[in-house]
Amino acid sequence: MNNTILDQHDFQSYNNVQIHELLLRDRPRVAAYHDAIMNNKRLFENKIVLDVGSGTGILSMFAAKAGAKLVYAVDACETICYLAEELIKCNRLQDKIQIINKRIEDIEKFDENIDIIISDWMGFYLFHESILESVIYARDKFLSLSSRNDDTTPDQNESIIIFPSHAYLYCAPFVDQNIRIELNSMWKNYFDLNMSSLIPHIKNSRLNECIIETIEPSQLVHDAQLIQSIDLRTIRLNDLHTLRSFCEFEIDNTCIISGFCFWFDCYFSSNNNSSILRSIRLTTSPYSSKTHWKQTLVFLPEDIYPLKGHIVPVHIKLKQSSQTRQKYQLSIVLKKIKEGMRTTTNIDDVNQDSVLHKRQRRRSSTISSDKRTHSQKKSNETPSGDSTSSNSDDDNNNGSNEHSIPCSCDRDRCKLVKMILEKYTEENLVE
Repeated sequence: MNNTILDQHDFQSYNNVQIHELLLRDRPRVAAYHDAIMNNKRLFENKIVLDVGSGTGILSMFAAKAGAKLVYAVDACETICYLAEELIKCNRLQDKIQIINKRIEDIEKFDENIDIIISDWMGFYLFHESILESVIYARDKFLSLSSRNDDTTPDQNESIIIFPSHAYLYCAPFVDQNIRIELNSMWKNYFDLNMSSLIPHIKNSRLNECIIETIEPSQLVHDAQLIQSIDLRTIRLNDLHTLRSFCEFEIDNTCIISGFCFWFDCYFSSNNNSSILRSIRLTTSPYSSKTHWKQTLVFLPEDIYPLKGHIVPVHIKLKQSSQTRQKYQLSIVLKKIKEGMRTTTNIDDVNQDSVLHKRQRRRSSTISSDKRTHSQKKSNETPSGDSTSSNSDDDNNNGSNEHSIPCSCDRDRCKLVKMILEKYTEENLVE
């Protein structure tokens, strides 16, 4: 089966109106696009706009109301294109928006030159089930730019307008407070019955696939690290085949790590990089309002118990599916935990750390801001798919099997395990 057939099959799933209802109910998503477009009316005035994967036409209507001369709304789903036409007529914008029921790759040319591209292209953990490749294709083929050749200069790149313009993917270790405990305990003692034979028949019972779920900020045991960044003006198709990252999490306090949590931010910047942080941001962070993307959780085969001062090194790989290019396999490899702080440095280490800090400094202020905002909200409250693999070189080196679970001794890790088990029992007690 070729990629085109598979892609068409994936597109047809978006003919389901319930999916688009979910997207429209995602207010942080819709608000970010609305504010980014309406706050930049000067960019859209009398411009020709291309909406890639237009769905119900919500972004196209925002662009039309912002003053666009014409919007081409391109979507491969026939049912949704029909619905979009009805919605556009209801809002009396049919003279400014043209619905085209095709894949963007099947369009040879438009009657007008394209000035701006808008698209809600992001998928789970940014890349999975996204239409990023379609946006890049549209940029390279249709965007009206005198520099549409191989000699594009940085100044010419600045004139490219794509909303969103930049995207950033983050990773942080988390502790599970429910999912693994439920699988390990609920079915083994279910109303005094042993139902554990069900476990092999329950989808993802081994937790070896990604779980799309929201988690509480309190479940994050370390600050997030930036693992991928995208500039929509310059990224190329070849950059998307395999994306690799490496993180080291230096543990501040003894904790439990059940796995790693992924989320992304998108920015709507219209010019140079210095303006990115001042532009509208769409975030899927655990510290912010929930979105339909939620967060992506990748579980380790077993919880690990790093102590204060330990360094947890993680290799992360996102590999594009050879059969369906919109899908990615997210895999992590946990290397052996390093005990204690680094005691030696050399010039190469210093230079490498300096480069890393420069790349991450811009993003760290955003993460800190999210945490402060979340803390302020808490203080003001009135009391009342895809597959993933995980491997660990350190599974047997942490002493996790030395004591029974739960254990009543005074070791930090045993007290943490006991605390989580007690919390789960209280929340799930069947009377």
